Amino acid sequence: MFAKEKWIKTIIIVIILLLISSMLFIIYQKAEKTTFATVEIKEQKDPIKISSAKNIDLDQIIIKNSVNVGYREEISVRHEELEYLTKYRNNPDIYVGQTVVSQEGKNGTQAITTKKTYDENGKLIKEEQVSAVVVRASLNKIIDIGTKKKEEPKKNILKGTTSGLSFDMALNKPSGFSIEQFTKALTDSKDKNKTFQNNAKYFYYIEEQYKINGMFVAAIGIHESAWGTSKIAVNKKNLFGYGAYDSNPYNGAYKFDDYEESIDLIARVLVKYYINPKGTKIYDNTEANGKYYNGNTLSAVNKKYATDKNWANGVFSHMKYLYSKIN
Repeated sequence: MFAKEKWIKTIIIVIILLLISSMLFIIYQKAEKTTFATVEIKEQKDPIKISSAKNIDLDQIIIKNSVNVGYREEISVRHEELEYLTKYRNNPDIYVGQTVVSQEGKNGTQAITTKKTYDENGKLIKEEQVSAVVVRASLNKIIDIGTKKKEEPKKNILKGTTSGLSFDMALNKPSGFSIEQFTKALTDSKDKNKTFQNNAKYFYYIEEQYKINGMFVAAIGIHESAWGTSKIAVNKKNLFGYGAYDSNPYNGAYKFDDYEESIDLIARVLVKYYINPKGTKIYDNTEANGKYYNGNTLSAVNKKYATDKNWANGVFSHMKYLYSKIN
Protein backbone atom coordinates (compact mmCIF):
# COMPACT_ATOMS: atom_id res chain seq x y z
CA MET A 1 0.00 0.00 0.00
CA PHE A 2 2.76 2.31 0.92
CA ALA A 3 4.63 1.60 -2.33
CA LYS A 4 1.54 2.37 -4.36
CA GLU A 5 1.07 5.82 -2.70
CA LYS A 6 4.74 6.60 -3.26
CA TRP A 7 4.38 5.80 -6.94
CA ILE A 8 1.33 8.07 -7.28
CA LYS A 9 3.16 11.00 -5.61
CA THR A 10 6.06 10.54 -8.00
CA ILE A 11 3.75 10.69 -10.98
CA ILE A 12 2.11 13.89 -9.66
CA ILE A 13 5.49 15.54 -9.10
CA VAL A 14 6.58 14.66 -12.64
CA ILE A 15 3.35 16.10 -14.05
CA ILE A 16 3.82 19.31 -12.05
CA LEU A 17 7.40 19.63 -13.23
CA LEU A 18 6.26 19.14 -16.82
CA LEU A 19 3.62 21.83 -16.45
CA ILE A 20 6.12 24.25 -14.94
CA SER A 21 8.60 23.54 -17.73
CA SER A 22 5.93 24.15 -20.36
CA MET A 23 4.94 27.47 -18.80
CA LEU A 24 8.53 28.64 -18.60
CA PHE A 25 9.07 27.71 -22.25
CA ILE A 26 5.99 29.67 -23.34
CA ILE A 27 7.07 32.73 -21.35
CA TYR A 28 10.53 32.55 -22.88
CA GLN A 29 9.13 32.35 -26.41
CA LYS A 30 6.95 35.43 -25.90
CA ALA A 31 9.83 37.39 -24.48
CA GLU A 32 12.03 36.47 -27.40
CA LYS A 33 9.39 37.47 -29.99
CA THR A 34 8.79 40.82 -28.33
CA THR A 35 12.47 41.60 -28.29
CA PHE A 36 12.78 40.67 -31.98
CA ALA A 37 9.82 42.81 -32.99
CA THR A 38 11.18 45.78 -31.12
CA VAL A 39 14.53 45.46 -32.84
CA GLU A 40 12.83 45.11 -36.21
CA ILE A 41 10.79 48.31 -35.76
CA LYS A 42 13.82 50.24 -34.64
CA GLU A 43 15.78 49.10 -37.66
CA GLN A 44 13.02 50.23 -40.09
CA LYS A 45 12.58 53.72 -38.66
CA ASP A 46 14.74 56.66 -39.67
CA PRO A 47 16.73 58.42 -36.99
CA ILE A 48 14.58 61.07 -35.26
CA LYS A 49 15.76 64.69 -35.61
CA ILE A 50 14.84 67.09 -32.86
CA SER A 51 13.67 70.56 -34.10
CA SER A 52 15.61 73.63 -33.03
CA ALA A 53 12.87 76.07 -34.16
CA LYS A 54 12.63 77.64 -30.74
CA ASN A 55 16.22 78.76 -31.09
CA ILE A 56 15.68 80.46 -34.51
CA ASP A 57 15.65 84.30 -34.60
CA LEU A 58 13.00 85.20 -37.20
CA ASP A 59 14.02 88.87 -37.25
CA GLN A 60 17.52 87.89 -38.24
CA ILE A 61 16.20 85.73 -41.08
CA ILE A 62 14.10 88.64 -42.41
CA ILE A 63 17.09 90.96 -42.23
CA LYS A 64 19.33 88.46 -44.03
CA ASN A 65 16.73 87.90 -46.75
CA SER A 66 16.32 91.64 -47.25
CA VAL A 67 19.99 92.56 -47.50
CA ASN A 68 20.24 91.99 -51.22
CA VAL A 69 16.80 93.32 -52.15
CA GLY A 70 17.75 96.99 -52.05
CA TYR A 71 14.19 98.30 -51.78
CA ARG A 72 10.89 97.79 -49.98
CA GLU A 73 7.26 98.19 -50.96
CA GLU A 74 4.43 99.65 -48.95
CA ILE A 75 0.70 99.22 -49.64
CA SER A 76 -1.74 101.80 -48.28
CA VAL A 77 -5.48 102.36 -48.63
CA ARG A 78 -7.17 105.73 -48.33
CA HIS A 79 -10.79 106.75 -48.71
CA GLU A 80 -11.62 109.67 -50.97
CA GLU A 81 -14.73 111.38 -52.23
CA LEU A 82 -16.04 109.99 -55.49
CA GLU A 83 -17.18 113.04 -57.40
CA TYR A 84 -20.60 112.73 -58.98
CA LEU A 85 -21.07 113.07 -62.72
CA THR A 86 -23.35 115.55 -64.44
CA LYS A 87 -25.85 114.56 -67.10
CA TYR A 88 -27.07 117.24 -69.49
CA ARG A 89 -30.37 116.81 -71.29
CA ASN A 90 -32.18 118.98 -73.79
CA ASN A 91 -35.35 120.72 -72.68
CA PRO A 92 -37.53 122.31 -75.40
CA ASP A 93 -39.40 124.40 -72.80
CA ILE A 94 -36.28 126.37 -71.83
CA TYR A 95 -34.73 129.05 -74.00
CA VAL A 96 -31.31 128.49 -75.57
CA GLY A 97 -28.52 129.53 -73.21
CA GLN A 98 -30.53 128.83 -70.06
CA THR A 99 -30.09 125.91 -67.70
CA VAL A 100 -32.16 124.38 -64.91
CA VAL A 101 -30.87 121.88 -62.35
CA SER A 102 -33.52 119.17 -62.08
CA GLN A 103 -31.53 116.87 -59.78
CA GLU A 104 -28.69 117.76 -57.47
CA GLY A 105 -25.64 115.53 -57.47
CA LYS A 106 -24.27 113.72 -54.46
CA ASN A 107 -20.70 112.51 -53.99
CA GLY A 108 -19.89 108.91 -53.12
CA THR A 109 -16.84 107.30 -51.54
CA GLN A 110 -14.06 105.24 -53.08
CA ALA A 111 -11.16 103.27 -51.59
CA ILE A 112 -7.86 104.01 -53.33
CA THR A 113 -5.07 101.44 -52.96
CA THR A 114 -1.57 102.80 -53.56
CA LYS A 115 1.77 101.03 -53.75
CA LYS A 116 4.92 102.95 -52.79
CA THR A 117 8.44 101.70 -53.47
CA TYR A 118 11.44 102.90 -51.45
CA ASP A 119 15.15 102.42 -52.12
CA GLU A 120 17.69 101.09 -49.61
CA ASN A 121 17.97 104.57 -48.07
CA GLY A 122 14.25 104.88 -47.49
CA LYS A 123 13.74 107.36 -50.33
CA LEU A 124 10.46 107.13 -52.25
CA ILE A 125 11.32 106.16 -55.83
CA LYS A 126 7.92 105.12 -57.20
CA GLU A 127 4.26 105.56 -56.35
CA GLU A 128 1.39 104.07 -58.32
CA GLN A 129 -2.31 103.52 -57.88
CA VAL A 130 -3.14 99.81 -57.76
CA SER A 131 -6.93 99.96 -57.62
CA ALA A 132 -9.96 102.14 -56.96
CA VAL A 133 -13.02 100.46 -55.47
CA VAL A 134 -16.37 102.23 -55.07
CA VAL A 135 -17.53 102.01 -51.44
CA ARG A 136 -20.60 104.19 -51.86
CA ALA A 137 -21.94 105.14 -55.28
CA SER A 138 -22.44 108.78 -56.20
CA LEU A 139 -25.69 110.31 -57.44
CA ASN A 140 -25.59 112.02 -60.82
CA LYS A 141 -26.52 115.66 -61.19
CA ILE A 142 -29.03 116.37 -63.97
CA ILE A 143 -29.11 119.71 -65.76
CA ASP A 144 -31.74 120.64 -68.34
CA ILE A 145 -30.40 122.87 -71.11
CA GLY A 146 -32.66 125.02 -73.23
CA THR A 147 -33.27 124.33 -76.90
CA LYS A 148 -36.16 126.74 -77.39
CA LYS A 149 -35.27 129.63 -79.66
CA LYS A 150 -36.27 133.15 -78.80
CA GLU A 151 -38.48 134.89 -81.34
CA GLU A 152 -37.59 138.37 -80.16
CA PRO A 153 -35.28 140.56 -82.27
CA LYS A 154 -31.66 139.43 -82.23
CA LYS A 155 -29.31 141.26 -79.96
CA ASN A 156 -25.56 141.52 -80.06
CA ILE A 157 -24.62 138.00 -79.02
CA LEU A 158 -20.90 138.68 -78.86
CA LYS A 159 -20.96 139.86 -75.28
CA GLY A 160 -17.50 138.75 -74.15
CA THR A 161 -14.23 140.62 -74.53
CA THR A 162 -10.67 139.45 -75.12
CA SER A 163 -9.09 142.46 -73.44
CA GLY A 164 -8.72 140.77 -70.03
CA LEU A 165 -6.49 137.94 -71.22
CA SER A 166 -3.16 137.64 -69.38
CA PHE A 167 -0.95 134.92 -67.94
CA ASP A 168 -1.77 136.08 -64.40
CA MET A 169 -5.53 136.45 -64.91
CA ALA A 170 -7.91 135.06 -62.27
CA LEU A 171 -9.25 131.71 -63.43
CA ASN A 172 -12.12 131.55 -60.92
CA LYS A 173 -14.03 134.16 -62.92
CA PRO A 174 -16.09 133.41 -66.07
CA SER A 175 -14.78 134.67 -69.38
CA GLY A 176 -18.22 136.09 -70.15
CA PHE A 177 -18.30 134.69 -73.68
CA SER A 178 -21.57 133.51 -75.21
CA ILE A 179 -22.34 130.05 -76.58
CA GLU A 180 -21.77 131.43 -80.05
CA GLN A 181 -18.35 132.75 -79.09
CA PHE A 182 -17.31 129.44 -77.57
CA THR A 183 -18.48 127.66 -80.71
CA LYS A 184 -16.53 130.07 -82.93
CA ALA A 185 -13.35 129.73 -80.89
CA LEU A 186 -13.55 125.93 -80.74
CA THR A 187 -14.37 125.36 -84.42
CA ASP A 188 -10.96 124.61 -85.85
CA SER A 189 -9.25 122.48 -88.48
CA LYS A 190 -7.00 121.03 -85.75
CA ASP A 191 -10.12 119.52 -84.20
CA LYS A 192 -10.11 116.57 -86.62
CA ASN A 193 -12.90 114.69 -84.83
CA LYS A 194 -14.88 117.90 -84.14
CA THR A 195 -14.85 116.94 -80.48
CA PHE A 196 -14.45 120.49 -79.17
CA GLN A 197 -16.74 122.02 -81.77
CA ASN A 198 -19.57 119.59 -80.94
CA ASN A 199 -19.14 120.14 -77.20
CA ALA A 200 -18.40 123.87 -77.20
CA LYS A 201 -21.64 124.71 -75.41
CA TYR A 202 -20.59 122.73 -72.32
CA PHE A 203 -17.61 125.01 -71.78
CA TYR A 204 -20.16 127.81 -71.68
CA TYR A 205 -22.42 125.93 -69.24
CA ILE A 206 -19.61 125.26 -66.74
CA GLU A 207 -19.06 129.00 -66.52
CA GLU A 208 -22.71 129.46 -65.65
CA GLN A 209 -22.72 126.61 -63.13
CA TYR A 210 -19.34 126.84 -61.40
CA LYS A 211 -17.85 130.30 -61.93
CA ILE A 212 -14.72 129.25 -63.78
CA ASN A 213 -13.12 130.46 -67.00
CA GLY A 214 -14.44 128.06 -69.65
CA MET A 215 -11.71 128.96 -72.14
CA PHE A 216 -9.14 127.95 -69.54
CA VAL A 217 -10.82 124.53 -69.18
CA ALA A 218 -11.03 124.14 -72.96
CA ALA A 219 -7.33 125.01 -73.28
CA ILE A 220 -6.45 122.30 -70.73
CA GLY A 221 -8.45 119.79 -72.77
CA ILE A 222 -6.72 120.80 -75.99
CA HIS A 223 -3.31 120.61 -74.32
CA GLU A 224 -3.88 117.22 -72.67
CA SER A 225 -5.69 115.49 -75.55
CA ALA A 226 -4.01 117.07 -78.60
CA TRP A 227 -7.32 118.52 -79.79
CA GLY A 228 -9.23 115.37 -78.84
CA THR A 229 -7.05 112.94 -80.82
CA SER A 230 -5.27 111.12 -77.98
CA LYS A 231 -6.09 107.48 -77.24
CA ILE A 232 -7.54 108.38 -73.84
CA ALA A 233 -9.72 111.10 -75.40
CA VAL A 234 -11.04 108.89 -78.19
CA ASN A 235 -11.54 105.61 -76.30
CA LYS A 236 -12.49 106.95 -72.87
CA LYS A 237 -14.05 110.32 -73.78
CA ASN A 238 -11.62 111.82 -71.28
CA LEU A 239 -10.22 115.09 -72.65
CA PHE A 240 -8.10 115.86 -69.61
CA GLY A 241 -6.37 112.59 -68.72
CA TYR A 242 -8.30 112.73 -65.46
CA GLY A 243 -7.17 109.94 -63.12
CA ALA A 244 -4.10 109.09 -65.21
CA TYR A 245 -0.82 108.37 -63.39
CA ASP A 246 2.52 108.99 -65.07
CA SER A 247 3.51 105.33 -64.54
CA ASN A 248 0.39 103.91 -66.24
CA PRO A 249 -1.65 106.75 -67.76
CA TYR A 250 -4.05 104.87 -70.03
CA ASN A 251 -5.22 102.24 -67.53
CA GLY A 252 -5.46 104.78 -64.72
CA ALA A 253 -7.50 107.33 -66.67
CA TYR A 254 -11.23 107.51 -65.96
CA LYS A 255 -13.70 106.45 -68.63
CA PHE A 256 -16.77 108.62 -69.29
CA ASP A 257 -19.96 107.96 -71.20
CA ASP A 258 -19.95 111.41 -72.82
CA TYR A 259 -17.48 114.24 -73.32
CA GLU A 260 -19.71 116.63 -71.37
CA GLU A 261 -19.23 114.45 -68.28
CA SER A 262 -15.47 114.90 -68.36
CA ILE A 263 -15.80 118.65 -69.06
CA ASP A 264 -18.20 119.15 -66.17
CA LEU A 265 -16.20 117.00 -63.73
CA ILE A 266 -12.83 118.65 -64.37
CA ALA A 267 -14.44 122.08 -63.93
CA ARG A 268 -15.80 121.09 -60.51
CA VAL A 269 -12.49 119.54 -59.46
CA LEU A 270 -10.60 122.73 -60.38
CA VAL A 271 -13.13 124.93 -58.55
CA LYS A 272 -13.24 122.74 -55.46
CA TYR A 273 -9.55 121.88 -55.02
CA TYR A 274 -7.33 124.20 -57.06
CA ILE A 275 -8.50 127.75 -57.78
CA ASN A 276 -10.36 128.70 -54.60
CA PRO A 277 -9.07 128.86 -51.02
CA LYS A 278 -10.60 126.59 -48.41
CA GLY A 279 -13.98 127.81 -47.18
CA THR A 280 -14.92 129.75 -50.31
CA LYS A 281 -18.61 129.41 -51.17
CA ILE A 282 -18.87 127.51 -54.45
CA TYR A 283 -21.47 125.47 -56.34
CA ASP A 284 -24.31 123.45 -54.76
CA ASN A 285 -24.13 125.59 -51.60
CA THR A 286 -20.86 123.91 -50.64
CA GLU A 287 -17.42 125.23 -49.73
CA ALA A 288 -14.12 124.82 -51.51
CA ASN A 289 -11.81 122.16 -50.13
CA GLY A 290 -8.69 124.08 -51.20
CA LYS A 291 -6.45 121.02 -50.83
CA TYR A 292 -4.24 122.01 -53.78
CA TYR A 293 -4.82 125.76 -53.71
CA ASN A 294 -1.77 127.96 -54.31
CA GLY A 295 -3.56 130.82 -56.02
CA ASN A 296 -6.04 131.26 -58.86
CA THR A 297 -3.58 131.78 -61.73
CA LEU A 298 -2.06 129.39 -64.25
CA SER A 299 1.33 129.22 -62.55
CA ALA A 300 -0.37 128.58 -59.18
CA VAL A 301 -2.45 125.70 -60.58
CA ASN A 302 0.64 124.22 -62.26
CA LYS A 303 2.32 123.59 -58.88
CA LYS A 304 -0.04 120.78 -57.89
CA TYR A 305 -2.02 119.94 -61.03
CA ALA A 306 0.78 118.81 -63.36
CA THR A 307 4.30 117.42 -62.93
CA ASP A 308 5.35 119.21 -66.14
CA LYS A 309 6.74 122.58 -65.04
CA ASN A 310 6.01 124.01 -68.50
CA TRP A 311 2.34 122.98 -68.32
CA ALA A 312 1.09 126.51 -67.56
CA ASN A 313 2.89 127.99 -70.57
CA GLY A 314 1.46 125.32 -72.83
CA VAL A 315 -2.10 125.89 -71.62
CA PHE A 316 -1.76 129.66 -71.92
CA SER A 317 -0.60 129.38 -75.54
CA HIS A 318 -3.88 127.59 -76.34
CA MET A 319 -5.87 130.22 -74.44
CA LYS A 320 -4.26 132.98 -76.47
CA TYR A 321 -5.08 131.11 -79.67
CA LEU A 322 -8.76 130.66 -78.68
CA TYR A 323 -9.12 134.28 -77.55
CA SER A 324 -7.59 135.50 -80.81
CA LYS A 325 -10.39 133.85 -82.77
CA ILE A 326 -13.04 135.96 -81.02
CA ASN A 327 -13.20 139.45 -82.50
